[in-house]
Amino acid sequence: MPLSSGSRLGPYEVVSLLGAGGMGEVYRARDPRLGREVAIKVLPESLATDPARLHRFEQEARAVAALSHPNVLAIFDIGTDRPPFIVTELLDGETLRARIDRGPMAPRPTIDLALPLVAGLAAAHARGIVHRDLKPQNVFVTREGVVKILDFGLAKSVASDDAKPGADLMPTMTSAGIILGTVGYMAPEQVRGETVDPRADLFAVGAILYEMATGERAFKGNSPADTMSAVLREQPPDLSVRTGTPPALARIVRRCLEKNANDRFQSARDLAFALESISDIQAAVPMAMKTDEKSIAVLPFEDLSADRSQQAFCEGMAAEIINALAAISGLRVISRTSAVRCREKGLDISEIGAHLKVQTVLEGTVRRAGERLRITAQLVDTADGSQMWATRFDRGAGDIFDIQDEIAAAIVENLKVRLAGSGAPAVKRVTDNIEAYNLYLKGRYYWERRNQQFLKVARDYFERAIAADPEYALAHAGIADCHTIAAVFGYGSGAEALPLATASAERALELDPLLAEAHYAVGAIRLWTEWDWNGADASLRRAAELNPRLAISISSRAALLAWLGQGDEAIREARRGMDLEPDSALITMIAGNVHTWLRRFSDALELLNRAVELDPAAGFIHWWRTPLLSRQGDHAQAIAATEGALAAASRPAFLLAALGRAYACAGRADDGRQLLDELLRRRQQEYVAPLYIGDLYAALGDRGQACDWLERAYEDRNGYLPPLLSTPAYDVWRGEPRFDALARRLRLPA
Repeated sequence: MPLSSGSRLGPYEVVSLLGAGGMGEVYRARDPRLGREVAIKVLPESLATDPARLHRFEQEARAVAALSHPNVLAIFDIGTDRPPFIVTELLDGETLRARIDRGPMAPRPTIDLALPLVAGLAAAHARGIVHRDLKPQNVFVTREGVVKILDFGLAKSVASDDAKPGADLMPTMTSAGIILGTVGYMAPEQVRGETVDPRADLFAVGAILYEMATGERAFKGNSPADTMSAVLREQPPDLSVRTGTPPALARIVRRCLEKNANDRFQSARDLAFALESISDIQAAVPMAMKTDEKSIAVLPFEDLSADRSQQAFCEGMAAEIINALAAISGLRVISRTSAVRCREKGLDISEIGAHLKVQTVLEGTVRRAGERLRITAQLVDTADGSQMWATRFDRGAGDIFDIQDEIAAAIVENLKVRLAGSGAPAVKRVTDNIEAYNLYLKGRYYWERRNQQFLKVARDYFERAIAADPEYALAHAGIADCHTIAAVFGYGSGAEALPLATASAERALELDPLLAEAHYAVGAIRLWTEWDWNGADASLRRAAELNPRLAISISSRAALLAWLGQGDEAIREARRGMDLEPDSALITMIAGNVHTWLRRFSDALELLNRAVELDPAAGFIHWWRTPLLSRQGDHAQAIAATEGALAAASRPAFLLAALGRAYACAGRADDGRQLLDELLRRRQQEYVAPLYIGDLYAALGDRGQACDWLERAYEDRNGYLPPLLSTPAYDVWRGEPRFDALARRLRLPA
């Protein structure tokens, strides 16, 4: 029965119950002698007479008392009378479990918490103590950000010889029938009941890091037995596939989770050194910017509306301000994609400044109630976090253009730069219809997600925008893009999409001949469905002339140049696109593909790995990355990464084909044929691009069927056909009459 407030344990006065678990109850208490509050852990009366439990309780006291480290919970006193208790420092904050339950953590905060955790373990291991029950519930983060390791109740001195090997791994501990420790965090040797050493704690660290990055446990099953089986036999999905985890951190986690203890880090100090050595994540407290260049990043505005229905509007608001600021002389404006990525990673203002190399950040909020808008905006100095300017707008929804103008003008004034062109409005207005504008912003929001379902939603919004304003050129260009992207990814027939895309793009150009997005839409059609290389080059060039910051147009031209064998210029254009959109998975993927087509494989794989980090959910990246992994002999990674991407999606045809090719390259032809059969069956019920079927036949060595289906892909105008035939997988086909004939029809170089 819990102790009541005011009761005493020795000299300590109980204040309140803080929590309870299998190893006892924890109370807030007061030490009247020193006038301080403490925490008291009490072994329940029902267990105090159990010699094994009492031994473990006293063992915790000895283990913690032996340590004196800022990252290990400090012990002040011990009471041996019934009920026995331990007195420790009182912590204010939350457990790591509570933090993880709010969602995955960004790489930098993950490492910042991991380093003191590992430091505390290193101190324990140096004294011969293994924790053996490390888990998020046993890691505490104070309000000041100090990490504390809790509950050494399962700790064991590895130097002790008072028990036979494995004797302390008895059943009954955390839950009935479960061996000592917590299922899912125990190392394989611990699950098997073998003697453990410090490397078992490092396995637990790996499981914790995995959970911090994903929000999900590395090992889980329908029962404790299933989970233990997973620990012994299975590997969790690669972090570089599932999240934006940098490769270096993903490798560290993977090494911590090795089944064989000899394959893990051999000490906590080694693990700490590896974590400290990661170079592809910005420091937690970056140095102030050392540049005279005026620069700004505009973050997506935060939706504070009651129903959270304004997300698309918030992102669109930021995009329009970025477009306005891009016209300002002497101001470097960071791309919208990079700003969004920084927000998604949870970076603070100083980290954003260091990562994007900007002096200032604009952030704001939007709250909508009926037809009224309340928009706040503030300009922040990234060097010291000081507020340079802030304002609030309470307006009707129809005043949005004026609000954008005012924000841009205020930034200009505060950064002491001037607009390019006297008296020109900051925001280029392509419609005066606020309903059409809002519908377009929603369409663009979904268009950028680029999967099959969202493209349909985007097209619907663009069509509704045109219904509200038939002369809205941007919305017409958006519809053209939707049709073209569907053809590129094989969501539908390119032959059917071509006339629809062309009509919308031409209408956009008719309405606004100087609209860069309209010229890009025409260039994309010529590039991906008409295969008109000269026409595509002209349109993409014109789009970039009208808007030098339109990275997708520049990168698309880089792809074209690579197919045509113009390597140096292709790489220059690919780099130019990445300079404009450094955190865009799509732009990075195109750059990786450019290097693939030019046979620069190590650079290609590095870029495609980076693209996966930027957007792990973008399955189409694996269509290009998987063959490179197979080519370098890393069949296990090629298969695991593609299987992970497939499991996270609705089995799109391009991922089935990519996995089938990976199986074929690994000598698992039967598995590849099963996926081929699935694609053929699906084609009877829905559209499946012939390109993917032909490529899988090619990987399985059936050139006749491969040519049949690739020729159908030509007739169907499958957008990926020219780049596919430009990949190294088809180098051995040179000289094959039907292949050469197809390449000539596409006007690709020999």
